[in-house]
Amino acid sequence: MAYKIILVTVCCMSLIGLIFRLVSIVRLGRVFERDRTSLVRRIFSCRIFFLDYGNAIVNTLFQARLFRAGKLRWLAHTLMLSGFAWLVFIHALDDWTGAYWDWYQPGIAPFRMMRNLAGAMVLAGCAAFLARRLKGSRINRERLRRGLRFRVRGTLSILVILGLICTGFMTEALNIMSEAQFNEMVEEYSGLAGEPELVHLKAYWALNYDVAFADGIPGQGIDLDEGEVFNQENCLECHTRPVTAFVSAPLARLGAPIGLWTAQFRLDRILYWVHLSLALTLVLFLPFSRMFHLLAIPLASLQRRMTPEKVQPDMGVLDLAGLSACTHCGFCSQVCSVYPDYQVSENPQVLPHVKIETLKRLAGIGVWDPATLIRLRSGNDDCTRCGLCADICPSGIDLVRLWTAAGRLMDRLGCPDNYTTAMDASFSRWMGKGESDFITVPGVPRGAAADAGPLSGLISDADAFEHCVQCTLCTNTCPVAAHDLVENDLGPHQVMNLLRLGEQDMASGSRMVWHCLTCYACQEICPQSIRVADILLELRCRGQSRAAELNLARLRGGDQ
Repeated sequence: MAYKIILVTVCCMSLIGLIFRLVSIVRLGRVFERDRTSLVRRIFSCRIFFLDYGNAIVNTLFQARLFRAGKLRWLAHTLMLSGFAWLVFIHALDDWTGAYWDWYQPGIAPFRMMRNLAGAMVLAGCAAFLARRLKGSRINRERLRRGLRFRVRGTLSILVILGLICTGFMTEALNIMSEAQFNEMVEEYSGLAGEPELVHLKAYWALNYDVAFADGIPGQGIDLDEGEVFNQENCLECHTRPVTAFVSAPLARLGAPIGLWTAQFRLDRILYWVHLSLALTLVLFLPFSRMFHLLAIPLASLQRRMTPEKVQPDMGVLDLAGLSACTHCGFCSQVCSVYPDYQVSENPQVLPHVKIETLKRLAGIGVWDPATLIRLRSGNDDCTRCGLCADICPSGIDLVRLWTAAGRLMDRLGCPDNYTTAMDASFSRWMGKGESDFITVPGVPRGAAADAGPLSGLISDADAFEHCVQCTLCTNTCPVAAHDLVENDLGPHQVMNLLRLGEQDMASGSRMVWHCLTCYACQEICPQSIRVADILLELRCRGQSRAAELNLARLRGGDQ
């Protein structure tokens, strides 16, 4: 009875937390201009309800998008979700769900076996996730190689689930070999008063049910056939042999040498309460943990994918439900077409999953730190809106819409984009001449807007470009130059010449550097094998850093 009261109380608190989380999403969303088609109207419109919402639920339960993104990760997720759902339905809530089976008893073979199978599935899924965390993705390894800290999110929830399943197996193993449990069941459910029937039953259970009795098994006067008869009459309806518990039963046999010690201190009771506490902790913190994405993914999947033809002038700035649906899996960053920009600039805000985390944090606290905002703007402006991240996102988040919305949000916050700053800056200001007002801005040293680390070094290595013979093949094959050479002011060969003259800052402010498509046509055709496209990319990252410095000064009042 106490367990039911505690469970109902925790569930009510979790429901309150869930309502608070959803209200917070709506409240934060109202801070920004919203799409005139409300989320509620989209959910309950017939077309959305019967088509899109159904697809969203299917994606949540079966993770079809995750299957396309990564088969092993889908398998781990499916094992965890299906196994945990079964444990909740038929184990944690067995007082209610057990009524659907007249013959349900937690100690009989089918349910013991299925409970162990579900627990083993969850364990396998947890092990797969932890192995992936320890091994690290390509992005994690790159950041660690550069000495940058990578925050591992969601591991705590996995560890709590792992502890829940392990304590569950250990509790069942201790119950199997517990003499105290045997005595309690005999006293409450059987009509056996004592000798000699109880002695025969004890011997039968010690040999067949792995119970560890303090006085051992008597060697004489034991009739196992009688014990089997007593077992069939009094116990078999609720307790079959634990051999089907293929995880707990071996644990019980391994723990037999310490069975008397565990029974003396009632370790089974202690582990039971630890197990129960972990389960209630998961329920209580569900709205505020990584597991909330199970509820947010259907909402995120309701959003129609944005296309260039369907950009709405009054679109919502931030989709908070979509942000909450992010599982931080990193698939989006692994396929990001501007990942080379991150390798050069080392600005983590280039990576899609990092941008999502930053947007969630800034929207949650409601304070937009200028330095963070500038780094976010730099990373978001690098995005080409190619849609690869949205195509692979297992949660179905419309990331292209999110990046476009984030750009408009930063426009309204007065954070200028780096391209506009670079194109509008005067030559003297871009080159850092006569800008004492900028340099003396308190707390804004030169380079403060750059995230961390040096550039890759091509533009400072004379061997990378000094062999340019100015043949103009790179310029002749460049699609940007072919489109409008006058507007782009320089060709790639002229940029190489500026580098030979030591004018790196001047080259980083040229329109060719900022308009480069990174198509690598110039690099592929160069007869001197000069890494023209890589050099232009590094120059643009240098220009991004310089423009970010100017923008940060402007946001903090340094632009006179």
